[in-house]
Amino acid sequence: MRGMALACLLLLLLPWQGTPAASAQAVEASSPRAASALLELVTDRRTPAAKRGRALARLAEMDGGLPLEPLLAMRHQVRKAWLADYARCLGRTGTGALETLHQIREKRGTVLANAEATFAIVLLDQEKGEMFASRVLRQASASVEEKVAALRGLSVRGSPFARVEALRRLTIAEGPLLLEAVRTLQADPDPGDIPHLIDLLEERGGRAANECVQLLQRLTGYRIGRDPRSWKFWMLKHKAKGTPFRRDTSAEEEEPPTLSYMGIPILGEKVVFVLDSSGSMNTPLMENYSRTRGQKAVEELIHLLPRLPEEASFDVIFFNSGVHSFGKALVDRSPENLSAIEAWLRRNLFDGSTNLHGGVRAAFEREGVEEIIVLSDGEPTAGELTAPEDILFEARRWNRWRNIRVNSISLGAPAPARNFLYRLAKDHDGVCRVID
Repeated sequence: MRGMALACLLLLLLPWQGTPAASAQAVEASSPRAASALLELVTDRRTPAAKRGRALARLAEMDGGLPLEPLLAMRHQVRKAWLADYARCLGRTGTGALETLHQIREKRGTVLANAEATFAIVLLDQEKGEMFASRVLRQASASVEEKVAALRGLSVRGSPFARVEALRRLTIAEGPLLLEAVRTLQADPDPGDIPHLIDLLEERGGRAANECVQLLQRLTGYRIGRDPRSWKFWMLKHKAKGTPFRRDTSAEEEEPPTLSYMGIPILGEKVVFVLDSSGSMNTPLMENYSRTRGQKAVEELIHLLPRLPEEASFDVIFFNSGVHSFGKALVDRSPENLSAIEAWLRRNLFDGSTNLHGGVRAAFEREGVEEIIVLSDGEPTAGELTAPEDILFEARRWNRWRNIRVNSISLGAPAPARNFLYRLAKDHDGVCRVID
């Protein structure tokens, strides 16, 4: 039995091999044994600190219950960097962890640890969890991450207060919390939300507004774009007739125009493009041997950027053996920046290896980003992490409370790289497009 557990542990801690589906199925089939082996590693003080931290992070992301006693016994050994993963593990033990979870929040060790503790408390405390979540959402000193965790906790536990709190956030929240509110309403669409969604279109822009349009289309069958006046007109017309705000969708109707990059719809107005700049991007395109993959990626981006909304901001990151970007943060879509970015893009040389991990990490480091688009034609071969499963794991951690949408484009990539890019998009509510 112990040998089986250690074998399962190796599936989690060794570099990923084979297809994502095979790896996921293997871990899922053996997760109870793997969790037991990880817990043994985490609670053994003889284990080197780096291995303990890594094992705790892997254990935190797994599903299923955990025993409380061994985790409580190690609470004084938990380093600050481990605290978020420790709180996440405690959340899978039961109500006996509530006191320790509250202590983590009161000490306010790290933003991410407080968010994990908040989420766990909302789920575990059946008597006071809803009241606690509402208090966090109104607390001026609570971080955005804590508020996202509180609202998500209400939604996961199926609380009727989730919709109430989400509708309130539509008018007062911004960034990740506003996106979490929209996500909460998307999970259980209700025609009663329609007036609130239309009000949001009058007040807000960016990805939240575009996702509200998608939700309105889903609720009503109308294919209206981001035009609150048209939505309000048809809502009031149905109300005057005493009919439901719903139309027959059997007839074909032209879709509203959608801004896109190489077939990927762009919903956000704060966007980072992460482009492969390795030597393989010099490969000619299958449909046109006079153009390379790199030329196609650059030319289509140069064509797209001037069409972004005037209030949009963006950055472009190239990754090969290293990582280099146009800006150190998101830049405005000004005529000066558009001219500068075109020249910068045209000067780029495609050579070297594929530091995909570094490129994706740099994109997540951009403050305020709503959407990331990753384009690559190969597997990761350089950088701090090259195992696809490890990169996917890190990306999920970076995005746990941020609600960033990640899309991917596979441009002539082999099957393992296509699988990786598909999972990257799937993990973050994005779209993956495969171009051979």
